[in-house]
Amino acid sequence: MTVKRPVFLAVLSVIVIGFVVVASMEMLRITNPRKLEIAVVLKTNNVRSDYWQMVSAGVKAAAKELAVNIDITGPVSETDTAGQIRNVDEALLKKPDAIILAATDYERLAPAATKIKESGTKLILIDSPVYTHTEASLIATDNFEAGRKAGVFLAGGQNSQLFGVMTLGGNQQSIAEKERVSGFKEAIADFPGVEYAGNYEFDGTEDAAYEQVKHLLAMYPNIKGIAGLNEKATLGAARAIKEKKWEDHIKIVGFDSSIYEIKLLEEGVIKATIVQKPFNMGYLSVETAVQALSGIKVDPKVSIDAHVITKENMYTQENQELLFPLVEK
Repeated sequence: MTVKRPVFLAVLSVIVIGFVVVASMEMLRITNPRKLEIAVVLKTNNVRSDYWQMVSAGVKAAAKELAVNIDITGPVSETDTAGQIRNVDEALLKKPDAIILAATDYERLAPAATKIKESGTKLILIDSPVYTHTEASLIATDNFEAGRKAGVFLAGGQNSQLFGVMTLGGNQQSIAEKERVSGFKEAIADFPGVEYAGNYEFDGTEDAAYEQVKHLLAMYPNIKGIAGLNEKATLGAARAIKEKKWEDHIKIVGFDSSIYEIKLLEEGVIKATIVQKPFNMGYLSVETAVQALSGIKVDPKVSIDAHVITKENMYTQENQELLFPLVEK
């Protein structure tokens, strides 16, 4: 059997093109052996922050797999915006190929983001946006949807009973918290028997959240549900409810999965927690930076889903991996 000449030539062309591509990639590797340098500036690099240490673990895992050099920095506190700006300036002095930034402030980090872009350095934002939108990609939890899930959980199972719910967040409300409130309000609007008592603020500490919730419960005796928009809000609310032994009277849904929140979930003080995927966020940030530096068009926004974890489902394999991810130290 003979192969027709046009078919033979087409097959030969594919083989030759494939050989050229492989040879070119190998030549590029030989002539450009320098590893990519990626600076990572987190909201905090504090070892006591479970969330940001998990982001860091994802960054390290991706850096190892993709063979890039990383330098992770961040202030001790998430409220130290001036310290984070200094971290960015110090990172730029080292002339990295890309900077991955989790901005502590939507407005105050905007000039730093602009400076990164003007330097020719690729910028990947994670967790939070900045208003200049100078990044190649933003990788963050879908906070509107996460807030909606919190609202559905608190409002569900009302059995036609009229009651109130509220949200509790920091007094310097982040973009993420604002999006969570918006999603929460949209969700409970579908439940005519549920009244939204509003969003209440505290000064950012667990003690302040505890005192605020005690005050609010005295003001609003019909409150049956509280959504803590961050870890401190969740822990402070849980402490106030536990002290009054109102675990069966008021449902608390929180955010994140610190060891303290997990314990309260097991005890039934917290009824649910909305768990993000910080490891995935860290991993995807490095992967996206490498793609952008390689000339590959990246998605301008990557939304990461969050999961509702309760005492009843926390022991499934999937949820155990979210609560206690096994990562290489």
